[in-house]
Amino acid sequence: MKKFHHNIYYCFVLLTVLQLSACSRTFLEVKPQKQQVVVETLQDITALLDHANVMNRTDYSRLISDGDFYYTDAKVASIPEVQRNLYLWNVTIDPTNLHTASWDLPYQQIMYANIAMETLEEMSRGNDNRASWEELYGRARFFRAWAHYQLLQDFAEGYDNRRNDQLGIPILTKSTYPQSIERASIEDVYNFILTDLEESVLHLPERSSIKTRPSKQSGYALMARVYLNLGDFEAALLHVQYALELDKTLLDYNMLSLTDPLPFAKFNFLSHPEIIFFTSSNVPLVAIAGIEGAEQVYSRYSDDDLRKKVFFNDERLYTGTYSGASSYHFTGLAIDELYLIQAESLIRLDRLEEGINVMKELLSNRFVYNDVTVDIPDRMEELLYWILEERQKELVGRGTRWTDLKRINRDSETQVDLTRVYNGEQYELPANSSRYTFTIPLDEIQISGIEQNVRK
Repeated sequence: MKKFHHNIYYCFVLLTVLQLSACSRTFLEVKPQKQQVVVETLQDITALLDHANVMNRTDYSRLISDGDFYYTDAKVASIPEVQRNLYLWNVTIDPTNLHTASWDLPYQQIMYANIAMETLEEMSRGNDNRASWEELYGRARFFRAWAHYQLLQDFAEGYDNRRNDQLGIPILTKSTYPQSIERASIEDVYNFILTDLEESVLHLPERSSIKTRPSKQSGYALMARVYLNLGDFEAALLHVQYALELDKTLLDYNMLSLTDPLPFAKFNFLSHPEIIFFTSSNVPLVAIAGIEGAEQVYSRYSDDDLRKKVFFNDERLYTGTYSGASSYHFTGLAIDELYLIQAESLIRLDRLEEGINVMKELLSNRFVYNDVTVDIPDRMEELLYWILEERQKELVGRGTRWTDLKRINRDSETQVDLTRVYNGEQYELPANSSRYTFTIPLDEIQISGIEQNVRK
């Protein structure tokens, strides 16, 4: 049998084509086995986890559905049916049942991570390979957590600690196909993710110069996200602090050229100082005619808020990807998000002055001449609402809004009903609608027997 590293590119392309392009069969249906690829050495494992076209991609569904962007009528009419149904929040997303990438891609990432861990566990560790072994093991644990997290955001409700009946997604811990598959609870999936992340940070370096590779900081950042979703603001704050102790650099937007078509073009995914962990959407929405910043988002930026011109051009097309390239729509982890999690957690813990100071530090790097010319509320209710608005304005186009809507819609004081108009007809997505979960591929339901999400 040929060594994997002799044919690594071919094998990856073949797997991607077979498992993602052959959309009539889901990834779990084809029963991926470790024997599909030969992984034997640390170099093989490195190549497996460095395959960014698989490991550092996220699905586009949330970006289209979350309300950050407005599509012109002509654009809606021209896009594929699946994207149109996602945009209009229709009950049926894919009438053909052929488009399964949003499910397949994360499970392919999980399979690669499991292969990596199983191979590492079969190796002996000595002084000559211990450091490499440790880091690769940490990377695999992080990637497995990241992929399970992405699946939860697409195929599960927002977490509600008042309920014990919330279905999550199947947890896969082995590269071999399990005899039976079932959906774990949302709480169990989040606990599994946290366990993987807690283990990963024990093995990863503090920061990574290659930002498609996870680091200790990215582990803490994702844990902070998870705890925010769970409503555990003490834990979210603690893990943000761990992450910011490693690096708290914010980019001063006054240093950017507002005349560049893409203001972050002076950077790339390796050099942007705020990027912690880089991923990009498998369908970029950057600088595409007919896809504009939604009015309810765009109108909230004041004229001296540099984000208005950094994130959108004069035609209101989205130009704010941290990758600095239109082909890579950034959806990963960044330092500015840590400040937002920190501020929101402080406010929810009734530490108002501290939360305000965190926001002032962030926004001073976003306003002309570093002068924050906004009226900041001083009462908790108004302050929380303001911070949630600032979170949307700062993270626009990152793919986080869909998850934020799920969690803030649990509270009647912060609920958001989304509306859109297409060809004169109004479409609505009420808070807590069942359409906040996407449908699991039909083939997966038929073969594994897991319960389907109901959209109505």
